[in-house]
Amino acid sequence: TMSKLPMTMNAVQGKDYGDIDEMLTVESGVVVPHLVDLPESKGKRHVVIRTLAVALATGDCRVLSGKTRELQGPPSFPYVPGGDCCGVVTELADDSLAFKVGDRIAARFVEGPRGALGEYACVSNKRFNC
Repeated sequence: TMSKLPMTMNAVQGKDYGDIDEMLTVESGVVVPHLVDLPESKGKRHVVIRTLAVALATGDCRVLSGKTRELQGPPSFPYVPGGDCCGVVTELADDSLAFKVGDRIAARFVEGPRGALGEYACVSNKRFNC
């Protein structure tokens, strides 16, 4: 189900690897992620959330340092860092049964620790049983 999302948002962006004070900035005008921008198979496995909180973890620090760039580095710069977050579902595939728009969810990164330090984030819709 598509909701009316803004076209742009505020987000932290990493512009390169290196010193945290030089490489990270808060930018306006960053494009909001939408499921229609993903390949169809990936769009069915993800939801877009309005981000409420982000927890930076050791994976984020490794990526930001550049020490694991071959395994976890962003595909290009600039990119939005952050992987573990919580938020409110704002967009999901029509056939997604795990969640509905308005649900509050917590998510952890699946493909790499990136995308969460923005007002909106695209996260996996896989439900985990604890």
